[in-house]
Amino acid sequence: MYFVSSQIIRSLVQFLVAQGLDAHTINSLLSSRAEHLDDSRYKYPVADYEQLMAYAAKQLHCDHVGLKFGQSLKTQSWGLLGHIALVSDSLGKVLEHALQLNTLIRNVGIIQLNHEQETSHLSWSPSTEIQHYMVDELFSSWLAFAKYCSSKNTDLSLLKVQFTRAEPHSESLRAYKAIFNCPIEFQATTNTLSFKRNMLSNPLNSANQELEQLLSTQAMALISEDDRINQLKALITAHFPDVPNVEQAAIQLGLKKRSLQRYLTEQGCSYSQLIDEIRKYHAKRMLLQKVSVLEISNRLGFSEQSALQRAFKRWYGYSPKKFLAQIKN
Repeated sequence: MYFVSSQIIRSLVQFLVAQGLDAHTINSLLSSRAEHLDDSRYKYPVADYEQLMAYAAKQLHCDHVGLKFGQSLKTQSWGLLGHIALVSDSLGKVLEHALQLNTLIRNVGIIQLNHEQETSHLSWSPSTEIQHYMVDELFSSWLAFAKYCSSKNTDLSLLKVQFTRAEPHSESLRAYKAIFNCPIEFQATTNTLSFKRNMLSNPLNSANQELEQLLSTQAMALISEDDRINQLKALITAHFPDVPNVEQAAIQLGLKKRSLQRYLTEQGCSYSQLIDEIRKYHAKRMLLQKVSVLEISNRLGFSEQSALQRAFKRWYGYSPKKFLAQIKN
């Protein structure tokens, strides 16, 4: 099940009520699950998040309600991950923790951090079909966190923001421009924040290395068996096109190589099968977003374009070109 933590849903409910929406109606959308809002371990189906956001957008006549929610979020709404972020020593360290622990908050998408010379690209790819509200929330909340935890003189300007969603109407477009204050591309192939790479080394105001290590250890212990698979998928995806081998992945997860292999065997798969599954999902997603076969091949770490074409036919029964033709028909 794709889920969102109770901390996020509770914060969303409080935000929507503060916007003037009726609390009883909001809670009724959650049905009996509303009683779990104060249970920090409860996981809400992502459909609840989607329904609340769609309702709010309609009632408030606000297509950018996700942006507004992200701006309002307190770091504590991220649960234990939020507390770890607050005591981390740099934005780079915060993102390192997010890559490892984001499944404590939601398992709806995959975070990637890639570097290109002096530029860094922070991307989020949904693992299931969702609307644009969640990526709006994530990007605006990440930026709000960076501003909150950095010194006043820190340069946090973005170089570019990309969204896969269609361009919104003029009022919402003004909101996007006001929050990100940089060139924005809509109907892009990825959801990505691009910024100067040295931003990652900027020190944060409340760094506490001892507490950071203590909380990180506690968080790792909370990751369930199901979350471990999602964590491993996020790790592999974040390193594309240079996929880590099983030993490197085990080290990143704080496990021994044999322990990881044994765990995967218990889950009925192997490390190579997991990589294949991830490539299958992202190849189809990017193809539908009109990314070229050559570019997909490069991004997913295939040795050559023909290797991707063979794999795609094995996955879906058609070559990429014929697959697109079938979709159109």
